[in-house]
Amino acid sequence: MKRLQCTAWLMAAMTLVAAGLTMAGAIAEDTAQARFYVVDVGHGNAVFVLGRSGEVMLLDTGSSRTADRVLAFMTQNGIRKIDYLVVSHFEDDHMGAASALAAKVPVGSFVDHGESVVYGKDDGWWRQRRGPWFRPGMGQQYDRSFDVYRAARAKSRHLVVKAGDRVPLQTLDVRVVSAAGHAITQPLPGAGMENPACARTDHRADDDAEDGQSVGVLVSYGKFRFIDLGDLTWNTATSLFCPKNLVGRVDAYVITHHAQGMPRELGEYYYGLSACPPAEVFGLCPRVAILSLGALGHKGGTPDAMKTLHALAGLDLWQTEFIRDGGEKGYNGPEQRIANLGARSDKVPYIALTANQDGSFSVTNSRNGYTKRYPPRD
Repeated sequence: MKRLQCTAWLMAAMTLVAAGLTMAGAIAEDTAQARFYVVDVGHGNAVFVLGRSGEVMLLDTGSSRTADRVLAFMTQNGIRKIDYLVVSHFEDDHMGAASALAAKVPVGSFVDHGESVVYGKDDGWWRQRRGPWFRPGMGQQYDRSFDVYRAARAKSRHLVVKAGDRVPLQTLDVRVVSAAGHAITQPLPGAGMENPACARTDHRADDDAEDGQSVGVLVSYGKFRFIDLGDLTWNTATSLFCPKNLVGRVDAYVITHHAQGMPRELGEYYYGLSACPPAEVFGLCPRVAILSLGALGHKGGTPDAMKTLHALAGLDLWQTEFIRDGGEKGYNGPEQRIANLGARSDKVPYIALTANQDGSFSVTNSRNGYTKRYPPRD
């Protein structure tokens, strides 16, 4: 497969990374660092962000079944509180563990897009939106889960954010680039350039469910940039990068919507639920992409998102789990960069990233201690 440069302005530092010249110990790191942990929660997201002041932000929580796993990770790594719990959107694999976490550790503020856009929908609506995955009573079950989340949220400060807002951490710049079905309309500092990948990105059906409501955040620490767009779907994601790139380049990228690709044969609506349009992947031009997905992948899904990622020259793929089924099967990165290969472990696996203000950073696999260091990009 031919690998493509993301833009004409790709810098020489990426070439060094692609060539494997960033050996451990080659880069002097700042003493003040920001830390990011992408926790293995199976199918779902849970990303801890720690500022140098000791502030803790959690981006999504994993599902209701994985609360004990997230709590074990916190104990394992000495994390005793959550200052800002950012829930990208209201689906179980992103909000499900929130109530159990809030019952065990202090949560300063819940941050989300407000109210669920699918709450109170009947089975007919859910049948249209879930097709082959529909089961009777799905809507009622969803409503109960959102009620549990809403009750937990009511016990803390609640911040409703919109695109363009900031989450007020002291030592990290956290910008909301999407929320409630809308994206920023003006370029961030340093962005606004033309995006050649727009020519390879089609327009698809809009998503009127919760995925498309995702709160997407760009976290900056000096020159280092990290982005997590939740489960943002095709059209809203594309609006961030076309006709101009409103976000700019990043260093690290939590792969949107777990790299979900949907076949057109299911219908135009489902096709529009796909993630990772070329305009997003090539517009962001990340050096590191981290996939948070369970071993079974997306049943009935396509490998299209993974193909797009693998086509980006200089990109290192890191994963929480080895994917052995679903549409993503066969597109795993190197095993040394995968936290969970399927063996039992006494500790919760994760991918850790440590960032310096000059833009350099390192990524570590908790399973084997393998670390790769990346120099400042410019």
